[in-house]
Amino acid sequence: MTSVWYKPELAERIMSQSDIFSETHSIITDIVSGHLDISDLVQNMAGVLTHIEPENREKGMRFYTKVLKELPRDYLNEMQVKFISKFYIDRLKDHHRVIPPVLEGYLVLIDMNEYKIQNCADFLPVLFREVSCQSQLRQDRYNIYLIMQKLCDKDIEFMKNLGTDFVYGIVSAMDGERDPRNLLLLFAFLSNFIKSVPLGHLVDEMFDVISCYFPIDFHPSKDDPASVTRDDLANALCPCLCAVPQFGDSCIVLLIEKLDSNLRLAKIDSLKLLVESCKTFTPQTYIPFLRALWSSLNREMSNKTDDELKLVAHQALAALVAKMATTADTDQAFQNFLKGILISAQTTIAEATTVAQFVKGAKVLLTTANASDQSCASITRAMVPATVAYYELKSTPKLQVASLDFIGDLYECAKTRGLLDEVRAQVSNVPQVCLEAVSQSAKEFQMAGFRTLIRVQECLGEDLVLPFVEILIYNVQHAQDNDLLSISVETIHMIARKYPELIMNLVVKGKCNLENLTQDKVVFQKRLNLLTNLASIDDFTKVIIEQMMKIIIDNDVEASHVVEAMNAQMSETSVFSTEKVTQIESDHGLIEPVLSWLYREISASNPDSLAHGFALISNTIGSLPPEKQQIILEKHTPQALEQCARDDNYFSVIECLYMPLHPTVYSSTFEEILRVALKVALGSDNEAARFKGCMLVAHLLNKAEHGQRFELLYELLKVKLSESNREDQNLCPRLILLYGWITKALLMRGSEMFLFWLQKVIGTISTVRYCTDAAEAIKLIMSENPEYLSAKHHCRISLLYKQRMFQTFSGLADNLKQSLPSENKECYLLCWAYVLDKAPKTVLKNEASKIAPIIIDSLEYSNKDMLLVSLDVLCQFVQMSPEHVSSSLQTILPRLISLTKYMKSMDVRIKSLECLYEIANNFRTSYLIPHKQDILLDLAPSLDDKKRLVRSMAVRARSRWFLVGAPGEDKDN
Repeated sequence: MTSVWYKPELAERIMSQSDIFSETHSIITDIVSGHLDISDLVQNMAGVLTHIEPENREKGMRFYTKVLKELPRDYLNEMQVKFISKFYIDRLKDHHRVIPPVLEGYLVLIDMNEYKIQNCADFLPVLFREVSCQSQLRQDRYNIYLIMQKLCDKDIEFMKNLGTDFVYGIVSAMDGERDPRNLLLLFAFLSNFIKSVPLGHLVDEMFDVISCYFPIDFHPSKDDPASVTRDDLANALCPCLCAVPQFGDSCIVLLIEKLDSNLRLAKIDSLKLLVESCKTFTPQTYIPFLRALWSSLNREMSNKTDDELKLVAHQALAALVAKMATTADTDQAFQNFLKGILISAQTTIAEATTVAQFVKGAKVLLTTANASDQSCASITRAMVPATVAYYELKSTPKLQVASLDFIGDLYECAKTRGLLDEVRAQVSNVPQVCLEAVSQSAKEFQMAGFRTLIRVQECLGEDLVLPFVEILIYNVQHAQDNDLLSISVETIHMIARKYPELIMNLVVKGKCNLENLTQDKVVFQKRLNLLTNLASIDDFTKVIIEQMMKIIIDNDVEASHVVEAMNAQMSETSVFSTEKVTQIESDHGLIEPVLSWLYREISASNPDSLAHGFALISNTIGSLPPEKQQIILEKHTPQALEQCARDDNYFSVIECLYMPLHPTVYSSTFEEILRVALKVALGSDNEAARFKGCMLVAHLLNKAEHGQRFELLYELLKVKLSESNREDQNLCPRLILLYGWITKALLMRGSEMFLFWLQKVIGTISTVRYCTDAAEAIKLIMSENPEYLSAKHHCRISLLYKQRMFQTFSGLADNLKQSLPSENKECYLLCWAYVLDKAPKTVLKNEASKIAPIIIDSLEYSNKDMLLVSLDVLCQFVQMSPEHVSSSLQTILPRLISLTKYMKSMDVRIKSLECLYEIANNFRTSYLIPHKQDILLDLAPSLDDKKRLVRSMAVRARSRWFLVGAPGEDKDN
């Protein structure tokens, strides 16, 4: 039977039967197959398109637009597109009910492949004349703006030729727009449109229609699922206000006016607008306003409480100085502007009686100096001599320290900009000032002096090296403060790079010569740390490392101190690069003598005291390329296995050899190593050895290459564990912990096999005897530690392994909960706490409805670790998803009040008070009023807590609860 769309009866069907709209796919099939021409379809719809009732004409246009939407974009030819365009243009003159589907349809038409931009020359005048944009509904206005944007994106050159009539149409269309979603689209469109299309005589009109929105005063509804934020609108509006230089005077007058208001957001938006405007406006635009701008900026940079406002003001000053500096060689305005800033800041510094006042002036100058080469050179030349004089006036110690730091900041600014030659005369005497500072006994002076000397190291003359070294070596030998000792070593390192021969003679072969050390063990260790640090410098490596190796090889009584110093310094990647460690091993053979020393010492002393030696071996091997690691394994594995067979204490040697290997390294001994590791992990009486055994098993599984190598080790593991005696009560806790390590290793590498072992761990949560061990295993799986299963040891680390653990644990825990004994519930909740503690916030938010009851139940117990996690997650829910906990407020509040008196931990008390504050700050007032008086009474004891931080948080929480229901609160909307 012939379909209705081939007949004039189609019009009647559209008007009478709404189900025809669901059959448009059949029409599309007939059109595409060539059985129906789209122009014939229009003729068959004539009855509905020209019907006397606007409601029916609207139905007809909606039907036709739906057909157009479903057509392939490449189906219509140019003539058909032109015909349909004229058809839609004619429909714009129809009743206002018909306009929405016309707009929607024309949007689709623009996206057709054969749409020619010339078609819009007829469409736009009719649109602007016949359709009053602001009289339309929100979505229809949005479609009008979208049509303009699509047309400009399609051919901006053609749109330019439409002249000011097109610009006027846009201005008229948007004038009065208030919907935030529409404004966001408009601002994004206008920021490019204004730059591309000449505005002609409509510059002022365009600026006026945009500037009426500045500053954005808008607060989205919390219930809006697709809300636009105030910041979204403000960020989109800002580029529009300064899109073209013609907006210059009007824009700057506007931002100065808003800067002088009392509204914080108006100030911040104005400062951001100033920053943005500097990308577009010419320097000449700002010249008449420089005095007013500086006055406003200086006021905002002096704000004592609002850090964000100060930061944006500094950013605005930097942008303005950088813009004006481009005219430094052609205009006096920049020099005058810079002079005004300099005088104002110098006055602030000269009159400073506190460090905060000094820093305020110094930050202004540093912001200005960092903005351009010209300002940097001028300020450095003026302020370095002035600050040196200020230091020598013997003001308060804190101000003198601040002045030294300021000199270092100025020097670094000049150095970064490559201007040291220009300011050489002014900075040349800074090291002498540093020497005066470090010559004082006070730590604060020495720290500041060394800190500044490190920054101005290029100015350090050879004549000052000896006095500095005398002070530095004294500090190395006698300083009890770790910070002073650390910076002293750093300073010697800096001087050694600049004057290697002097430091070699004065320090390495002089005061710190390993052959002439005193018997003072403390001084000896400090000197060793210094020498090892210097060994990272090429000029010193050979001399120092060879002396240290000699002490280790000779088994000198000081060998343990040498190993400790080498491990401490060589593990610092900022001092010893991977390449440097590899070079030391290649040139001096570090690993073999240290291993020989360890073998001798293991049998003679407590193996725990040899930790530095094992760590040194591990770090060194980890720095080597795979081929060198392979050679070391082949050389040292047989002896390590032989010794370990007699004594578990020697397992530490195997662990330090095999743990840092690259994943590509493999040998036939791996299976034997896995057997030994399992034996130690389950059978050793030494807890430290068992821990290392588990750790090595995890490393082997994590790094084994995919395929046969991994399968071989994995099957061996399963066989060996299947032979374990599950009835041995002493063995079960060790097995559970080992399962945790295996789960972690497999999970981190992304292997599906982790599930088998995780099920074993979770299964023991329901066992009263071993539930605590299961919780520890879960904690291990979720924890991070740089000493194992880390990138440092070349382990495989899946990016989403924590999310995967959360999802898997969540499913397994649901099944377990049904059969869980009541006495095991605390351990069950503790396991949840360990998982939630490391789970990403986005995961928690998505699963809030499931997690919230678990968190609320956890507040009932007194386990500190569980409480801290639970309170932290509860705070997140209150802030992000209060609806998930609002129904349980009667349960939550008493438990939080109880925890404010939790005497085992100050952190728990603080966190519970923070939760109470967030509840008062985020919940609807109607939820809180019934509890207000009880909470205020219950919080009173916390105001007298013995800890200051608890009292402070209690005051904050109680003050917020006092405001619940106060006049002006608007939290029920």
